[in-house]
Amino acid sequence: MIVIALMVLVAAASAQESPILLASKDFLNDVIAQDKHLTMHYVIHNIGSEAATDVKLDDSHGFPAAEFEVISGSLQASFDQIPAGTNVSHAVVLLPKIAGAHNFIPAMVNYKNSNGEDLVTFSSFLDNNPILSIAEYNRKHSPHLVDWLIFVGLCTPVLLIPFLTWHSSHSKYEALASKAKKS
Repeated sequence: MIVIALMVLVAAASAQESPILLASKDFLNDVIAQDKHLTMHYVIHNIGSEAATDVKLDDSHGFPAAEFEVISGSLQASFDQIPAGTNVSHAVVLLPKIAGAHNFIPAMVNYKNSNGEDLVTFSSFLDNNPILSIAEYNRKHSPHLVDWLIFVGLCTPVLLIPFLTWHSSHSKYEALASKAKKS
């Protein structure tokens, strides 16, 4: 009985001395659109009491080459060591090739503790997010210059005709008033 209790204490003590990595994944863009750059940002925090070594971030399964083109950075990153109580970050710029709903699955983070044991954790889950088509993006985010020109063109006669009528009658009465003062 004492041996079992001692083994449990040793296991609990060793578990507290291992690295614990928390990974987050987020996109920095407000809107995700086809053929517009998408910046993915990854942050890995070590909340454990010892350093994590041989840390490898892999998100290549979340962004298939048929649907996304890597513009800058890489979907895989490695870090030699993440000391306890610190964090590292990584960013990649992608170009979505197709429009529609996309399931942003978690990235996988593999690392080792001081005993050389392989450990795995996953990043946060972003759920299904729509990727807007080019036409939909332009409709929602363009300055709509043609629409404003049509609006100004239609409002001009409505405002200009009453002004010209007033100006014409005002000038006639001003002319009559100035003649009446002279005489």
